[in-house]
Amino acid sequence: MKHLIALVVFISMNVLAAFIASAAPLAARAALPAGCSDVRAPFVGTICVPATPGRHPAVLLLGGSEGGNSTMPLVAPLFAARGYVAVTVAYFGLPGLPKHLVNVPVETIGRALRAVAARGDVNPQEIGILGGSKGGEFALLAASTYPQIKAVVADVPSPVAFMGLGVNDMPTGCSWSYRGKALPCVSVSPSANAAIGMQFARGGAIRLRTLYDLSLDADPAQVRASFFPLQRIDGPVLCLAGADDELWDSPRQCAMAMRYLKAHHHAYADRSVVYPNAGHTFLWAMHGPQSAMVASPLGGNMVMELGGTRAGDAAASTRAWATIWRFLAHALPQVTR
Repeated sequence: MKHLIALVVFISMNVLAAFIASAAPLAARAALPAGCSDVRAPFVGTICVPATPGRHPAVLLLGGSEGGNSTMPLVAPLFAARGYVAVTVAYFGLPGLPKHLVNVPVETIGRALRAVAARGDVNPQEIGILGGSKGGEFALLAASTYPQIKAVVADVPSPVAFMGLGVNDMPTGCSWSYRGKALPCVSVSPSANAAIGMQFARGGAIRLRTLYDLSLDADPAQVRASFFPLQRIDGPVLCLAGADDELWDSPRQCAMAMRYLKAHHHAYADRSVVYPNAGHTFLWAMHGPQSAMVASPLGGNMVMELGGTRAGDAAASTRAWATIWRFLAHALPQVTR
């Protein structure tokens, strides 16, 4: 049973990264498009700039549990085409970064922010951040830490820190650190371990959502300690969720974030949008139902359920991207058009 649990945690926490790398609607790049360049210091990532001159708002882009620089460079040109300096930021798994998703320093984002704000083509008062899945979790943490971030788009995120992934991608410690100290996190509970182990032993559909829900329910004090201080975010938060998310309960987690912000009298127009018939990866179904993925084969008769339907993901993607562009145009209003 211990081996089965280890295997399912490894597969499920990395299935989103594998999906985006292999089956997303945007083809893997052979070369950087015009206006884009790779960065190796003081952060690792890619920058894509608008064709128009002058100072522009900037948006930091964080991928999910792949952690490197493989996903967001595919969408960065879309932001540049709309007048944003688009900056992808890798946070683990590449040279010069933590090897694993354990104790990843929040200062990774701080270094990127300082470098971006110093650019002559960026208005340093107009910097936002967008992250998906684990990157959405990191985006909420980063914005809670750095008031230079003036807008947050959190796609299927978590407002609390979850467990890290160490050697062999086993649950290890916590995901994030600040000033050299690990930040508290929600760990995998014994009941969650048992439930996922039973799913894997039975075969068929694997729903990792069970692991996160049971872990969140196990220890309310641990959840409170792991909640990000979202009230410190100096701008509005847009939280996007798929109603049928089976990787984790993004509607629940967006609702947690909105309740927290309201209870702490956050002085901005925060908003949560839950899309019907949409799963964990709906945002990437940008080229219609054929580009959606609602499950990922694991071998044998087993599949990792991501949730949603192909048509639901595609419809949600269209609506969500329109919402993102409207949100950013309002929150970062000095975009050059």
